[in-house]
Amino acid sequence: MATHKANSSLFARRKAFAIKHHEAEPLTRRDLQYDFLHHVFASQERVFTDPNLPANQDGPQSATFRDLYVHALTSSPRCSKALREKMQDTPDFATDFAKISLLANVGRVNTTMTFLPEMRTALRTYHPVPSLQKADANLQDAPRIKNILKACSLKDEANAMPVTPAELRARAANGTVPSSSIVNLLFVLSNHFTTVAHEHFGRLDIDFLDLFLPVQISSISRARAFLWLAFHYHQGPAANPFDDQHSRQHLGLVPKLVPLTEQEFEQENVDTDDEKEYAAKMTKVRMDFLAKNAQANEGNTSKVQKGSVKAKASALSPPDKAVPAKRERSDPDSLVEDTNTDDVPLSRPPQRKRAKPVDAALAPSETSTARAPPNLHRHPSGGFPRSILQQAWHVVTTVDAFFESDEEDLDEPARHAYAMRLQVLADFHQSSTTTPTHSHQWQRASAS
Repeated sequence: MATHKANSSLFARRKAFAIKHHEAEPLTRRDLQYDFLHHVFASQERVFTDPNLPANQDGPQSATFRDLYVHALTSSPRCSKALREKMQDTPDFATDFAKISLLANVGRVNTTMTFLPEMRTALRTYHPVPSLQKADANLQDAPRIKNILKACSLKDEANAMPVTPAELRARAANGTVPSSSIVNLLFVLSNHFTTVAHEHFGRLDIDFLDLFLPVQISSISRARAFLWLAFHYHQGPAANPFDDQHSRQHLGLVPKLVPLTEQEFEQENVDTDDEKEYAAKMTKVRMDFLAKNAQANEGNTSKVQKGSVKAKASALSPPDKAVPAKRERSDPDSLVEDTNTDDVPLSRPPQRKRAKPVDAALAPSETSTARAPPNLHRHPSGGFPRSILQQAWHVVTTVDAFFESDEEDLDEPARHAYAMRLQVLADFHQSSTTTPTHSHQWQRASAS
């Protein structure tokens, strides 16, 4: 139970750690802790073994933290060729992209964020980042950055990537330097932020994630502590170039974290005027884009609805050629002109009426009291090739419900239909006997 409660607390801590802003709200310098990032990436100590640089005659080459991290990103299999070339051609953009990637690496920037104002998906929120979009505004979006980061690994850790701080230390102690890629190392430290705090901070009111938050500790001292941790786990138990007097006196602890007064805290991470203007401009661009997109979607929805109504109406209405001329029905027994009902769509049967006889031989005599039979049409081909559906439709649209079905003046398809019905009943009745042959069926059908 205690373990479950501790895990829930850690999850809540990680969830609260991510930046949460409304749509089109900019990420300010305070959100990013820009001064902290600046000191991390401006460090000139070339003390990190870079596995992505070719070894020289003296062994593996060393690099600054900035170069180490940028090289890890550009060496990722998920890094596109265009992004890689842009980072190589524009060092300032590479540094800015590395800064936003570092925040995604530790979870400060989550995967619901995008930095492209034209993003249409409702699953992400757009946020301008004025302080990091000066060299190039295209910072991609958080999911793409996270994909790049997840693919960063060393050649020898495809199947054995370290996942705890203890594993990182063990690999470094065994001479495996670097112990892991710098990206995976930061994944591990951020996932075990309480362990790192207990072992290296010497206090319980701050942990590894607090280095990236707006706390009242100086940016430069937090950056030094971060670099100390990165070197300690990346390079192993060597003399740490980021030591200060406090860390030398207290082995295993990070350099001293310098507290700030309220006034000093307010003087750090201050947005410039041009950054505020850019943020306001891009917020307006995004809101205008969303408004236009919403209008376009409403228009498309309206067109779809209108199209559906028209489609339904056209389905309910027969084609023009199949609609009989409208007449005034002063006489309930008035007849309509005969039309080819085989072409009438199934969605709307024409009004049932007794049709005029087309053959004088079929017309009743003046002295006959029988009602005139309906004008049932032979199939255009002259035989019985109507399908079951066509014959059913033909009967529904032409047969008068009050007409005597025993009359002999039916057309051949109708007679054939009646004969086949009779045959089915006879076969069902005589199911215990041998089924009549096909020729016998036709003989009986003809006799009927």
